[in-house]
Amino acid sequence: MKRKLIVAGLMAILCISVFSGASFAKDIVLRLSDHDVLGGLKGQIGTFWLKEIEKQTEGKVKIKAYWGGTLFSAEEQLKALSDGVVDIAAIYPDFYPKQLPLFGAFWLFPKGPENWENIRWIYKESIAKIPEFDRELKQAGVKILLMENGLPMSYMARYPITSLKDIKGKKWRAGDRWNLKLLENQGAVAISVPWGDCYMALETGTVDGIVSNYDGMHRQKFDEPAKNILTGKAIGWSQPMFYCVNQKKWDSIPKELQEGILRATEITEKAFSEMYNGEFDRIVEAERKAGCTVNFYSPEDVDSWADETCLEGLREIFCSELEEDGIENSREMLEQMKAIIDEGIAKEK
Repeated sequence: MKRKLIVAGLMAILCISVFSGASFAKDIVLRLSDHDVLGGLKGQIGTFWLKEIEKQTEGKVKIKAYWGGTLFSAEEQLKALSDGVVDIAAIYPDFYPKQLPLFGAFWLFPKGPENWENIRWIYKESIAKIPEFDRELKQAGVKILLMENGLPMSYMARYPITSLKDIKGKKWRAGDRWNLKLLENQGAVAISVPWGDCYMALETGTVDGIVSNYDGMHRQKFDEPAKNILTGKAIGWSQPMFYCVNQKKWDSIPKELQEGILRATEITEKAFSEMYNGEFDRIVEAERKAGCTVNFYSPEDVDSWADETCLEGLREIFCSELEEDGIENSREMLEQMKAIIDEGIAKEK
């Protein structure tokens, strides 16, 4: 009931803003919805970006942010944004396999660069040069404003783990179908458990371990029941996360203010590199102080996880399913992505 009242209020505000063009031009307030709580890495980049928008637009654009799923769950965000109920929303493509299926391709390239500058370059190049991505976004009526990411894929276990060989025969949870397949390829018993149930699943032994983004697992305190961590930076949280804006709303914003928002985005995305590395180091230190054992995976572990024979099979499944849905050129798209990712990795050598 509370959520319905809030949404009804937002719709009323939307109507008022439409019919008060004179004041709207002077003072723009954009409503932002995020299913994540304002903490950790997400809190750092979100807070920095919103302040920078106000700074770069000289206070003419302000963001009214609703965190922690106050308005919409992760699965509801895209529709709310497309419908114009909110102006900006955090969009994680995995929650929208029908609307944004092509973004699932990023999971099929788990080995990537370690530095955010090169990860960002891969995302920008892929979306700029592969028109299929832009087509999906336009069909949803949204535009990417800010790119971010979770920390790299890491492994938290109830038992000692020093390499990926140690997950064989154990029950492991991943959050998407492709990483579940990669777990199976390592010899693990892959189990799907809702994110909100993972702490209890670890505590009760329903699962022996969880693989996900390092910061997300730490924020959820999975390292309390699972004090054995295997981490690193070369197995990326491959799929990008976005803050998107409703395209019609964006088109209604005066050009000079659009430019200010984009300047704020550029500054924030560049600043994210320091946040990204700093949060990784902070979590390692915090876990060790809490009595956790933190090990780092080896290059052999990385190559084992990114087993090309397994990935080729998964890419074939990916393309075949898209073709069944009438989506063509997926194989060409994957070839382009591979070339871009290889170039991004090469930038670090």
